[in-house]
Amino acid sequence: MLKNYHYCSFCNSKNLKKLNSRNSNFSQNFYEEAISNDLNFNLKIIKKKNLYECKVCKIIQHKIWFDEKTAWKIYSIIYGQHNRSWENYIKFKKFLKLPDHGDLFNFLNRNFKIRSYGEYNSPFMGLFLNFFFKEVENKKNIKLLLDANEKYLVSRQVAGYSKIKKKNKMLNAKKLLKKVIKLKSKINSNTKKTLFIDCSCMLWGANDNYKSIDSKALASQIFDLDIAKFDEYNEKKKFDLFGIFHSLDHTFNSKKILDFALNKSNYVVVYCHVSKKLNSQHKFTFTEKFLKFLNSKNINVINLNSMINKSQTNDELYFLCSRKKISF
Repeated sequence: MLKNYHYCSFCNSKNLKKLNSRNSNFSQNFYEEAISNDLNFNLKIIKKKNLYECKVCKIIQHKIWFDEKTAWKIYSIIYGQHNRSWENYIKFKKFLKLPDHGDLFNFLNRNFKIRSYGEYNSPFMGLFLNFFFKEVENKKNIKLLLDANEKYLVSRQVAGYSKIKKKNKMLNAKKLLKKVIKLKSKINSNTKKTLFIDCSCMLWGANDNYKSIDSKALASQIFDLDIAKFDEYNEKKKFDLFGIFHSLDHTFNSKKILDFALNKSNYVVVYCHVSKKLNSQHKFTFTEKFLKFLNSKNINVINLNSMINKSQTNDELYFLCSRKKISF
């Protein structure tokens, strides 16, 4: 169930420094409670005297953490649904409330012309909802379109029904699809959008569902996304902007993904944890010192926390990075 990780989770350095033991308060968040209960496992083994800092890139990680098989079980079975991502979607549908990124979307649009946008993994954590909200002129159509897409996807789930019910569901699906197409025709979209996915066992993937609807399938329908695997993508075109929102620390391929984003996009915006507490559902966390490491690798970085007018806690960080000079 557990594994010793002797190398840095980001830069693969073996130069790890043990940190002072954390606060001995072993209170659990709801992710940890589910993990502890379902695995019948005492998380004190991970939480106690197990924090190490990489002396090269300055991330903080658990040196003893779950093996890949258990990590997959955590993120695809025990907590297969990405709760925060789906909460963003539900609040948007009910109240037209966008994900709380402060003034980030407006800030980026003021400074860059975004005709193509790529994002990694969790479709309701980043900026897709912001683009969609901007593109729909009549906001009354938003709930109609979301409802129609949900019903259309559910209508295609016909396993176990009789032939007559299957036929009725197929007819209903046809009507719903016509409604979706009609509503989509009223959307004015000038931004080409792509969602990149990964099969890492640390990601919400195989079971990221709400009411029997997969998050990526729903996002593809609503936002007209292209879906691509980042490690199989070979198109030469570049994106104007690439977003990675609370997912760079949810993969075993974090450096590979950031490098991919930097190579395929002029600018990359990252939203990540920077918590020294490091709850046990996370293998590692970034730190503000990590930005200096990127600078040392000729990656230009700007800390956005003070620029986007968002009430933030001390354990989250927004930054913009690029292989080219960043100027506003």
